[in-house]
Amino acid sequence: MMQNFTLNNYQAQALSFRLPSANEQYALYNLGGEVGEIYSLVAKSIRDGRKPDYEQNMKKELGDVLWHVAAIAADNGWPLEDIALSNILKLTGRKTMGTISGSGDER
Repeated sequence: MMQNFTLNNYQAQALSFRLPSANEQYALYNLGGEVGEIYSLVAKSIRDGRKPDYEQNMKKELGDVLWHVAAIAADNGWPLEDIALSNILKLTGRKTMGTISGSGDER
């Protein structure tokens, strides 16, 4: 693993591969498509049994989801590390208040 590899480094490197046609709408709409590929991989493993390359394929699909999240964040001017930290702070608050389970963002 590369030393000092951060989410912000990932975001910059990953987006260096962005095609001009992969605009803001593409990144947002295709995120759903990539999540669908994860669902499909899992569904096929339920139907047919888990293939030897399941973990490798799941990591690839999760990487595609991460690329789209990084792109959407960048399109809004947000470093990926800020998104991750914000999520950790939200979860820490929920744990402190005993509201990890339940529904709704404001709990």
